Amino acid sequence: MAQLPAMLTLLALFLATAFPSNSQTSWMRPESFHLVIGMSRDETVQTLQKAGWKPQKGDDAAHLIVDYTTTRSLTLEFHNNRLRSVRFELFTVLHEIGGAFEEEKAYLRKTFGEPKHVKSKSVLIYESTLPNVMAVVNDDPKSSNGRKGLGVLVVRYYDPVAK
Repeated sequence: MAQLPAMLTLLALFLATAFPSNSQTSWMRPESFHLVIGMSRDETVQTLQKAGWKPQKGDDAAHLIVDYTTTRSLTLEFHNNRLRSVRFELFTVLHEIGGAFEEEKAYLRKTFGEPKHVKSKSVLIYESTLPNVMAVVNDDPKSSNGRKGLGVLVVRYYDPVAK
């Protein structure tokens, strides 16, 4: 009986631990990082830091970058000190990127419905929702990344008005 509390503690720890996910794209959501388009730059940085992320300076003062893993990153864009967009970038082997894009397409369709009609099969656009959402896949083996065997999926949540 003395072992019961120890076993219950171990069981609670086991159940509280995040299980690895087979999903390649479930992290590509602002809510996964507790981010909301329009929040202040200071609040954005504090939110990320509280969660253990270290935002780094981007190409210019309007951008911050968060390295999620060696193949996953976020680029945050600010306008007037407000979060204007969150761009999620996934780099993976070329033959896997199509599956990641299909997974993301299914999620976006389930969440937002049908995308805007565009001629490209590698682009999805949702502009009837706020924030707007765009997903783009590059699975072209002739592109600079494709020649290296890499495919790229970018999903961007953004405020279409702030420019």
